[in-house]
This record gives sequence, C-alpha cells and structure tokens, in this order.
Amino acid sequence: MDAFVSDLLYAFRVFFKRPGLTILAIVALSVSLGMSTTAFSTLNGMFFKPLPFKDPGSLHSIYLLNKNADKKEMPIPYEHLQDLQELSSFEDVMAYFTGTINVSGKGIPQRYDGGYVSSNFLDVLGHEPVLGRSFSKDIGPEAEVHELLISHTVWQERFHGDPDTIGTTILANGYESTIVGVLPEGFHFPTNIQIWMPLEGAMREEEKTVISHVYAVGRIAPGVSNPAALSELSESYSCWSGTSLETKEDMELVCQPFGRLPMNRASQSFLLASMGAVVFILLVSCANVANLLVGRALSRGREMAIRSAIGATRGRIVRQLLTESLLLSLFGAVGGLLYAAWAVDATMESPLYQLPYWMDFELDWRVFGFVLLVMVATTLVSGLIPAWQASKVDLNEMLKDTSHTSTSFRLGRATRMLAVIQIAFSCALLFGAGLITRNVYQMARIDTGYPTEEILTMRMGLFPASYPTEAERDAFFTELTRKVEQTPGIEGSAVTTWIGQFGNYRASFLLSDEQGGNPGIVQAYSEAVSPGYFKTYGLDKVEGRLLDSRDTMDSTPVAVVNEAFVDAFMRDGDPIGRQIGIFAEKGDTEMAVARTLEVVGVVPTIKVSDFTKSKGPDPIIYMPFTQKESNFMSLIVRSPEAGSAELRDNIQTLILKLDSDLPVYFTKTMEDFIDDQIYPYRMLANFFLTIGLMALFLAAIGVYGMLAFNVSRRRREIGIRMALGANTLKIVSQILRQGFVQVALGIVVGSGLAYLVGQLTREFLFGIDPRDPSVYLGVLLTLVGVALLSFFLPARRAARLSPMEALRYE
Repeated sequence: MDAFVSDLLYAFRVFFKRPGLTILAIVALSVSLGMSTTAFSTLNGMFFKPLPFKDPGSLHSIYLLNKNADKKEMPIPYEHLQDLQELSSFEDVMAYFTGTINVSGKGIPQRYDGGYVSSNFLDVLGHEPVLGRSFSKDIGPEAEVHELLISHTVWQERFHGDPDTIGTTILANGYESTIVGVLPEGFHFPTNIQIWMPLEGAMREEEKTVISHVYAVGRIAPGVSNPAALSELSESYSCWSGTSLETKEDMELVCQPFGRLPMNRASQSFLLASMGAVVFILLVSCANVANLLVGRALSRGREMAIRSAIGATRGRIVRQLLTESLLLSLFGAVGGLLYAAWAVDATMESPLYQLPYWMDFELDWRVFGFVLLVMVATTLVSGLIPAWQASKVDLNEMLKDTSHTSTSFRLGRATRMLAVIQIAFSCALLFGAGLITRNVYQMARIDTGYPTEEILTMRMGLFPASYPTEAERDAFFTELTRKVEQTPGIEGSAVTTWIGQFGNYRASFLLSDEQGGNPGIVQAYSEAVSPGYFKTYGLDKVEGRLLDSRDTMDSTPVAVVNEAFVDAFMRDGDPIGRQIGIFAEKGDTEMAVARTLEVVGVVPTIKVSDFTKSKGPDPIIYMPFTQKESNFMSLIVRSPEAGSAELRDNIQTLILKLDSDLPVYFTKTMEDFIDDQIYPYRMLANFFLTIGLMALFLAAIGVYGMLAFNVSRRRREIGIRMALGANTLKIVSQILRQGFVQVALGIVVGSGLAYLVGQLTREFLFGIDPRDPSVYLGVLLTLVGVALLSFFLPARRAARLSPMEALRYE
C-alpha cells in the first residue's frame, strides 16, 4: 500500500511537469467516458432496472404476433379478453389501451392522455391509490355511474391537491364521471397517462367501433413455465373466432416478460450504431492517451534505465507507469460522471421519445459499477502498451538511445500503430455522421406540394355522449369551418381525418376494371375531408370535379383520388367513373364489400405524413367527411400568420363559443409537424457528428504528437544531414511522408469500418445510399485537410532547424 501511495504521489509530480499534455488526456477521457456512461445509463433504464410493480418478473405481455417477416406485434380483440382471464396459466389478466380523454366541468376544457383499463389493473400491477379507492368491480357497459382515477400530477395541477377532489363529478368524454381515487406520484401506466377510465364502462355500444382491440398483461401463476403458458395460449387461440380477427392463420398468440420495448430492425440498428459509436470514441480516446503516454515514456528513457540500473524490476516499472495511467483514468472518470449527469438530464427532458414512465435513466449503483469497470479497462488499454514497452530496458542501449546516438524508432513503431487506429476510427465515425447529416438535409428538403409554414393544424374529438349521431358531428364541423373561414387573415379552412402523425394506414380496396374484367385489390390510404380541403392546400382539379356541398351522407358515395393513385392503378384508362369498393371487417372466410365509391375527380399529389420515409408518393383516396363516420378530426387553416399565437388564440376562442366543453390540442403548423418527425434523426446526426469531430480532433492530436516527437528525437540526425548538404525540402518531405503513410493506412482500415457503419445506419436513411461516394469523398478530404494541419507545425519546426542549433543542443 505504501508503494502504491508513493507511486501515486510521484505520478502527480510527473503530470504537473507537463500540465498541457495531462489536461488534454483528461479531457479526452472525460468526454469518452461520459458518452459511454450516458449510453449505459440508457441501457440500464431500458433493460436492467427492475420495474416498479409487485413481483415484476411474473408480469407478461400477451399479444398477437404476425408470423410473417415483419414480426409485428398486435393487440388482441377485446371480445377474447375473457378467454385469457379463464386460462389456468395466469393468476389474473388485465387489459388496456390508450387514447384521448377530454375533461371539462372544473376549470378550462383540457385534453389528457388517457388510459382505458380493466377494473382489476391495479390488482394485477400491485399498486393502490394514495387517496380514495380503485374502480368498482361490477362496472359494466350500461353502468349509470362512470368512475375516474387521476394521476398525482392532475390532482395537484387541476385540483390543487384538494383532498375533497374524491367524489367530485366532472365531464369526461362528455359523460358525467366521478373521481374515485388519486394514484401515487410518478405512476403513469402504461406510458404518460394522466387519467384512467374503466375499460368495461367504456365499452358502450356506441363506442365499440373505437375500442375493439386492447393490450393484455397477465400475472403468470406460480410454478408455470413460459413454454407451458405459450402452449395454453396457442390452444386457446385455436378456438378463437369472430370478425375482429384478421388473417388468423398468419398470427400466433404469445407472451413475453412485461416491460421490454419492441425492437424492430430499425431500433436494433439504432442501438447497435449508437453503442458502436460510443465504443469507437472510447477506443480512439484510449489510443490517443496511449500515444501520449508512449511519447512520455520515450522522453523518460534515461529515467527508466537508471531505475533499472539501481535494481528496479520490470514489474516495478510497469506498476509505476500503470499507476500514472490509472490516475489519468480516475480524473477522466470523475469528469465523465459529471458529463453523464448533464447528458442524462438533457435526455430525460428531450422530446425525442415518449418512453414508458418506469424507464428512469438516472445514475445508480449499476452505472457507477460500469464506470469503475470502464476506468480499469481504460487504464489497461491506454497504459499497458507504453508501460510494457518502456519496461523492456537494456541499460546500455537505452542510455545510448537517450543520448540520441540512434533514431529511437523502437517505441515510435507503437505510436505509429496507435495513430493509424485513431485515424481509422475517425474515418468510420465521420462517415456515419456524414450519412445521417445528409439524411436529415434530404428530409428537410421534402417537396410537400404546399407551403408548410402557412398551414396551421389543431386536433379535436367529438364523443358520442355529446354528439350521439354522425349528423350532429357533421353539422358541428361544417359550422366550424364556415366560422373559421370568416376570420380575417385566413385564406382557407377544412377538416380532415389524417394529418401528420394521426390515424392512417394502408387499407385494401376493390378497384373495378374499366373494361369489365375482374376487379383487383389495391393498397392505398384513405382520408375523409371537408370540401375546403383542396382550396386550403392550394390544390386544383386535374380531371373531373372536387368534393363539394352536394356530397352528403344521403347522396351517392364518391371519391377524389390523387395523381399517385392514378399512376399506380389507373394508367391505362380514364379514372373518372371508376368504382372503388370499401371492404367491411373480415369475416371468417371472405372479404365483403360494404360500400362502393365512384371516382369523380383527380388532384395533384401532396405529402402530409411519413416525412421520414423515402418511399414514393402515397396513393390516397379522398372521401367526403359526411360520408365516413369519424369522432376525431383535425382542423387545417391556411394563413400567412399561421405561426402567430394571436391567430391560434382567436381560433380556439371561436371553437369554445361553439362548444364550451371541447378542448383543442396538438396545435402546430405543418412545418412544426415535419420538424417533430425529423427531430430524432437530427439528434442522431448531431450525436454522430459530435463524436466524429471529437475522434478527428483526437486523431489530429495523435498524428501531431507522433510527428512532433519524431522531429524532437531526430534533432541531431536532422542537424547532421543539413550540415552535410541536405536541403530543407528533402528533410520536410521525409517528415511528411511518414505522416501521410499513417494517414493512408488509417483511411484504408477506416474505409472497411465505414462500410459497416453504413450498413448499421441503412434503416434510417431517406433515399441515401449507405455507400454514398459523395459522403466518403467529403470525409476523405476532411481527413486529409486535418492531417495537413497536423503536419504543419512539426514540418515547420524541422524546416527551421539549423545544424549549429541541433549540434549545440546535443
């Protein structure tokens, strides 16, 4: 122990002799260790921390898995929930789905993220309200009393923490509902839910079309293995039937431990790319520190020789040098923890993802243990090579070498190898950063077909309790668009079922054959819109007519299609007059057409969603909103002042005059919608770019250090060469040749690593080739440019070295 303390104190003295080198090494390690710690804290929160539920290991998600290549996880039909609750493999099973809950009656109308849950959900999760009680167990679809549970946040913000909140009656989705309990602080199952309604009470006849599929969570019975539970689930699924099931033969009923995030190929690629980048930057940092320590060890050659001459063993010398490396790593670990603490806070506040509330990325004992392990590993990786090389001391040779009677390339070989590694890692990281940065630029240049900054959108939902019939909902939206269009400064307004991120997917339609042949099934999007939709987006008819006021629920069902639809499915004939069949829900044996639309017009193609997808234009079928039932609609408004708070307030005031209990939410421009969808990619690009530039900086320092060290070690040799007539250009060219060889080798190795990075980021690329030559050329030029800057000072120093100065120095 005394020897270790002595080595530690000596290491302090050595480091403070050259503080610039020491600070550079500590900064490099701090940032790389900080990035590694931040990444591990994320993994810790996602996969390693126990869930905040009773016996979390026995909780299992139950869902339908698509057996096809996409392996999509799907919810189960609500009608089969009771079948699951009767299985012997599970003690109890609850179900939930998430949606909107509009609240009014106490305070201003407000929309909350709502959870529709089984009345037994707290029993399954092992939680109790902190105030009041849980749901009644006998709630049914026809219950006269509607119950609510609220989060601690809602209790504090909306009801000011008043204990008398229990028993308060408010309007929830238009129904009078009684608050029966307040849940614990921080509880927001399953994601960021603020208010919960009983699923059984929500299954009223008029809402069954909205709530048809749910997510199930079961607590597996003691002694029951996963294979046994899967076997019973499979047996139960074989007996299921009903119109809610789609392609039953392509599905299987499975379960897995609750809380695991679904990891599709894109998620896996993102995780691998991020972890790989962090490991790369850590290795670059270790290589840089090792390079600096090699140079320090070379400059201390005489010291090592004298230590060996007076009896120091090889192990003693290695221990001294490893102690110095450990001290650097310790300072780096402290700096890394401070960096990680800041980065974790920034991550938790970021809108990048809406993760389940139990995923806490805070630093805990697992993270500190990881930092300790990485610190030890960093000590060994960055310190072992210089320590081992410097300990191989031959007294006579080292004294001669230190006297500069040789060129001292023994340890220089190690520094050159480390420089190559740094350049290779920098090349790979910069290539990944270049790909993703170009990807974000490509997304931002999407031609939507309209000025996104002039389109304002806001979402609202009309529930059956307040608007029991489709006619009443249609009348409200018709009056709303009429009133909004009368507002000064507004050039157009409409309502639509689809905008940005809301509620659409490709569906199957039956398209008639113009020549009278067999109809064919096509895949397209559908959107229910009001007549002003096309004017608002600045679209004019290409053929036929647009939707207008004559298209009511009692008139002939019609549709307008976009040019992408015509190009995909109607190239060989006139689209006007063609028939499009809308399928009813799938039955057990065949698909039935419930309604047929007549195509009356064609409009230009615009893009209102999927802004991060590189696929071609979406084929869309536009239907009159009066001919398609929908509870939720988005109001779209066109105005040069779409981004102004005044215009938004005016519209919301107008809506409240029409319905004082109707909250409006997700108010933003289409430009904001696009930015929100691009945001994760922009963050990923910034992440890669940051660590890529840091790796490049470290590599530049490493190359500079290698060349500067060799120039200083060859002062006498250079002086003699110049005294014998060698010109300055030849001396400089020798120095530069050595540097360019390391850069070339690093680029060759880095190109292979860059290819792997390109494959890992393939899932995130918006029409960008993962082997894009322009990105590679840009990285190549950047590396060469930085290398030239790194070569400049050592070459300049060698060029200015005079023979007399070099020999006098000796």
